[in-house]
Amino acid sequence: MINIEILVGSTLGSTEYVAEATQPYLESAGFTTNMHFTPDLTKLDIETQQIWLICLATHGAGDYPDNFKPYIEQIKQLNTKLDNVYFGLVGIGDSNYDTYCHAAKNVNDLLLESGATKIGDTFYIDVVNSPIPEDKVEEWIPSWIEDLKKRVN
Repeated sequence: MINIEILVGSTLGSTEYVAEATQPYLESAGFTTNMHFTPDLTKLDIETQQIWLICLATHGAGDYPDNFKPYIEQIKQLNTKLDNVYFGLVGIGDSNYDTYCHAAKNVNDLLLESGATKIGDTFYIDVVNSPIPEDKVEEWIPSWIEDLKKRVN
Protein backbone atom coordinates (compact mmCIF):
# COMPACT_ATOMS: atom_id res chain seq x y z
CA MET A 1 0.00 0.00 0.00
CA ILE A 2 1.30 3.44 -0.90
CA ASN A 3 1.65 5.95 1.91
CA ILE A 4 1.30 9.70 1.53
CA GLU A 5 3.02 12.04 3.95
CA ILE A 6 0.86 15.14 4.39
CA LEU A 7 3.10 18.04 5.38
CA VAL A 8 1.35 21.08 6.84
CA GLY A 9 2.59 24.65 7.07
CA SER A 10 -0.01 26.68 8.93
CA THR A 11 -0.18 29.91 10.88
CA LEU A 12 -3.82 30.35 11.86
CA GLY A 13 -5.02 26.76 11.54
CA SER A 14 -7.13 26.81 8.38
CA THR A 15 -4.39 25.03 6.43
CA GLU A 16 -4.58 22.20 8.95
CA TYR A 17 -8.27 21.85 8.09
CA VAL A 18 -7.40 21.74 4.38
CA ALA A 19 -4.84 18.99 5.01
CA GLU A 20 -7.30 17.00 7.11
CA ALA A 21 -9.94 17.35 4.38
CA THR A 22 -7.63 15.52 1.92
CA GLN A 23 -7.36 12.40 4.07
CA PRO A 24 -10.77 10.81 3.38
CA TYR A 25 -10.25 11.19 -0.38
CA LEU A 26 -6.77 9.68 -0.25
CA GLU A 27 -7.77 6.85 2.03
CA SER A 28 -10.87 5.97 -0.01
CA ALA A 29 -8.57 5.77 -3.05
CA GLY A 30 -6.53 3.11 -1.26
CA PHE A 31 -3.65 5.16 0.15
CA THR A 32 -2.53 5.41 3.74
CA THR A 33 -1.66 8.82 5.16
CA ASN A 34 0.49 10.34 7.88
CA MET A 35 -0.14 13.91 8.96
CA HIS A 36 2.83 16.10 9.92
CA PHE A 37 1.89 19.36 11.64
CA THR A 38 5.56 20.01 12.38
CA PRO A 39 7.32 18.57 9.32
CA ASP A 40 10.78 17.15 10.01
CA LEU A 41 12.90 15.78 7.19
CA THR A 42 14.76 13.46 9.59
CA LYS A 43 11.49 11.58 10.16
CA LEU A 44 10.96 10.94 6.44
CA ASP A 45 12.98 8.21 4.72
CA ILE A 46 14.13 10.01 1.58
CA GLU A 47 16.20 6.97 0.57
CA THR A 48 12.96 5.20 -0.39
CA GLN A 49 10.06 6.42 -2.49
CA GLN A 50 8.22 9.21 -0.73
CA ILE A 51 4.98 10.91 -1.69
CA TRP A 52 4.42 14.26 -0.05
CA LEU A 53 1.25 16.28 -0.20
CA ILE A 54 2.21 19.72 1.04
CA CYS A 55 -0.52 22.03 2.30
CA LEU A 56 1.08 25.40 2.85
CA ALA A 57 -0.13 28.83 3.88
CA THR A 58 1.71 32.03 3.10
CA HIS A 59 2.39 34.20 6.12
CA GLY A 60 3.36 37.87 6.38
CA ALA A 61 5.20 39.19 3.35
CA GLY A 62 5.30 35.90 1.45
CA ASP A 63 6.95 33.95 4.27
CA TYR A 64 6.70 30.35 5.36
CA PRO A 65 4.70 29.70 8.53
CA ASP A 66 6.92 29.32 11.61
CA ASN A 67 6.21 25.58 11.91
CA PHE A 68 7.48 25.02 8.34
CA LYS A 69 10.71 27.07 8.41
CA PRO A 70 12.90 24.39 10.05
CA TYR A 71 11.78 21.87 7.41
CA ILE A 72 12.74 24.28 4.61
CA GLU A 73 16.17 24.78 6.20
CA GLN A 74 16.62 21.00 6.35
CA ILE A 75 15.95 20.72 2.62
CA LYS A 76 18.32 23.59 1.82
CA GLN A 77 21.10 21.89 3.80
CA LEU A 78 20.70 18.48 2.16
CA ASN A 79 23.77 17.01 0.51
CA THR A 80 21.71 14.60 -1.52
CA LYS A 81 19.03 14.90 -4.17
CA LEU A 82 15.36 14.20 -3.48
CA ASP A 83 15.16 11.83 -6.44
CA ASN A 84 12.81 9.47 -4.57
CA VAL A 85 10.34 12.21 -3.66
CA TYR A 86 7.09 12.89 -5.51
CA PHE A 87 5.00 15.80 -4.33
CA GLY A 88 1.71 17.59 -4.70
CA LEU A 89 1.09 21.09 -3.48
CA VAL A 90 -1.83 23.08 -2.10
CA GLY A 91 -1.14 26.77 -1.50
CA ILE A 92 -3.44 28.84 0.70
CA GLY A 93 -3.26 32.62 0.60
CA ASP A 94 -4.97 35.99 0.34
CA SER A 95 -5.06 37.58 -3.12
CA ASN A 96 -5.25 41.04 -1.55
CA TYR A 97 -1.48 40.75 -1.11
CA ASP A 98 1.09 40.84 -3.89
CA THR A 99 2.80 37.88 -2.19
CA TYR A 100 -0.26 35.66 -2.74
CA CYS A 101 0.75 32.02 -2.18
CA HIS A 102 4.41 32.97 -2.33
CA ALA A 103 5.41 30.26 0.16
CA ALA A 104 3.86 27.55 -2.04
CA LYS A 105 5.56 28.94 -5.14
CA ASN A 106 8.91 29.01 -3.32
CA VAL A 107 8.65 25.47 -1.94
CA ASN A 108 7.67 24.26 -5.42
CA ASP A 109 10.86 25.73 -6.89
CA LEU A 110 13.01 24.47 -4.01
CA LEU A 111 11.75 20.90 -4.33
CA LEU A 112 12.17 20.85 -8.10
CA GLU A 113 15.72 22.21 -7.77
CA SER A 114 16.38 19.50 -5.16
CA GLY A 115 15.42 16.75 -7.61
CA ALA A 116 11.87 15.99 -6.48
CA THR A 117 9.17 15.22 -9.04
CA LYS A 118 5.93 17.17 -9.03
CA ILE A 119 2.63 15.41 -9.53
CA GLY A 120 -0.24 17.43 -10.94
CA ASP A 121 -0.77 21.16 -10.80
CA THR A 122 -0.49 23.27 -7.69
CA PHE A 123 -3.91 24.00 -6.25
CA TYR A 124 -4.22 27.56 -5.01
CA ILE A 125 -6.94 28.49 -2.56
CA ASP A 126 -7.72 32.18 -2.18
CA VAL A 127 -9.25 32.87 1.23
CA VAL A 128 -10.83 36.04 -0.17
CA ASN A 129 -13.14 33.93 -2.34
CA SER A 130 -13.14 30.85 -0.11
CA PRO A 131 -13.55 31.78 3.55
CA ILE A 132 -13.78 28.06 4.38
CA PRO A 133 -10.77 26.82 2.37
CA GLU A 134 -11.15 23.14 3.22
CA ASP A 135 -14.41 23.11 1.23
CA LYS A 136 -12.37 23.68 -1.95
CA VAL A 137 -10.36 20.43 -1.62
CA GLU A 138 -13.02 18.37 -3.41
CA GLU A 139 -12.48 20.48 -6.55
CA TRP A 140 -8.85 19.39 -6.85
CA ILE A 141 -8.04 16.19 -4.97
CA PRO A 142 -9.75 13.70 -7.35
CA SER A 143 -7.65 14.85 -10.31
CA TRP A 144 -4.50 14.86 -8.19
CA ILE A 145 -5.21 11.29 -7.11
CA GLU A 146 -5.57 10.27 -10.76
CA ASP A 147 -2.27 11.98 -11.64
CA LEU A 148 -0.66 10.26 -8.66
CA LYS A 149 -1.86 6.82 -9.72
CA LYS A 150 -0.37 7.34 -13.19
CA ARG A 151 3.04 8.35 -11.81
CA VAL A 152 3.77 5.99 -8.93
CA ASN A 153 3.12 2.38 -8.11
